[in-house]
Amino acid sequence: MKILNKIAALACFWGAALVSCESPDLSTGRTDQVNGLLNVTIQIPGNPAEFYATQKGPYEEGEEITVKVPTTDEDPLDVTRLICTVSIEHNCYVDPPVGGEMDFTEPYKITVIDALGNRHTNTIRVVPTPPKTKFSKVWEKSCTDLGLPSRNNTGIAIYGQYLAVQEYNGPVYLYDMKTGAAVKTIDAARSFMMKARTDDAGHLITSRENIYGAGFMVFYYSETDQEHKLLLDYTAGDGCPGDLGYNMNVAGDVTSGTAYIYGTGPNDMTVYYWKLQDGQLVTPANQPNKLRYGPAGSAWTAAPAIQRVSLDDNSDHYISYTKWVNGNSDEALKSRFNIFTPSMEVTALNAADHEYRLLGFNVFKVEDDTYLALNDQGADQWAGGGATLKVFDITDTSKMELGPDDDGYGDFCIFTSDMSAWIQNYFSWGDVAVYKEATSTGYDVYIATSIVGFDPGQSIVRMYKMSYFRQ
Repeated sequence: MKILNKIAALACFWGAALVSCESPDLSTGRTDQVNGLLNVTIQIPGNPAEFYATQKGPYEEGEEITVKVPTTDEDPLDVTRLICTVSIEHNCYVDPPVGGEMDFTEPYKITVIDALGNRHTNTIRVVPTPPKTKFSKVWEKSCTDLGLPSRNNTGIAIYGQYLAVQEYNGPVYLYDMKTGAAVKTIDAARSFMMKARTDDAGHLITSRENIYGAGFMVFYYSETDQEHKLLLDYTAGDGCPGDLGYNMNVAGDVTSGTAYIYGTGPNDMTVYYWKLQDGQLVTPANQPNKLRYGPAGSAWTAAPAIQRVSLDDNSDHYISYTKWVNGNSDEALKSRFNIFTPSMEVTALNAADHEYRLLGFNVFKVEDDTYLALNDQGADQWAGGGATLKVFDITDTSKMELGPDDDGYGDFCIFTSDMSAWIQNYFSWGDVAVYKEATSTGYDVYIATSIVGFDPGQSIVRMYKMSYFRQ
């Protein structure tokens, strides 16, 4: 099968294609290519998103093919200016070819000539459809643009209307979430601060990694007192593993009710966590709960991201990890995203759905829907590659097995951003933060991603908005 992508070729190309439609050779047992049209996608000019036909081909003679394309009152779909892409079988061609901007005010009649010279006719109907979600890029800035003195934007969180950037071994920088404009700086709680998060009540949480015996420490920032409050101090003397705190997460409100703190490090298979009640540790600081993640098979090379699904005692977890080693692109070392139960029953995301490395993720709910935001990046021999934000609808977790070529994938992977410029990222450092605010029609969900590059000009923060329209 060949893909005729945005077919707008010269006449000589189509002449060559016509010649290539050979008669079947029965002596070789070759199968005739007689189905013709196999799939249709529609794009809006200037928008990288592709919208797939509601049903994948091959199609019956005369069958109408429906493609639903989002529209909103603020940005109504112009059906007179759409780009059509068709997929056809090998040795078949479209007559006349499609290409460029096309008018779908009325159903478009399309004819495919198969390998035997038979004509197959269908119609393509574009149905303007109010979307459940709509994505836009709000802003993108490098560490240089943000005024950070180093490349190390190692932790991000959306803290109220601020984007908080924890510079490694530096202060916390606050920016206007919607513009990226600098607002103010908060002094670091300690040296070697690495990550930033917000808890379920919106408190700003920052953490220190255990390097040079510093210990894994976690703080929340009190707006009332304008100071960091210590939640956890797991010291090297008490057995804290080296580099624990390369990644960190929290669940619940760390000041009230039940909450959890999680810490992970590289070159391990264990996740460490502590339970809190009303702001006090229930789990002793020097006796963390240890969750050995056996399904990884062997030690991960970068600290995994971990997220607790709920505050229930027997909660499931989300995890992403990588075994990538610089200079090695073995598929077995590619990052993985999984959901796992307390008994280690695993639901895995198809690894074909993302780039080689996962730098971070965030799973969030909007009403009854559950979404996965992935910050992923390629990995070449120089530890570099482009990065994207991908968002998946994982409300039905059985869809996590879908790959890009499977039916229904377009409804599962609901957004893929533009790919960033090439970024060299030896430590696979990156992050994701999510903030949700109500609107008159549903919600606006702000999704920030960060990637640590070779220098401040390469290290970037990007902000996206997912508009969720209540159906």
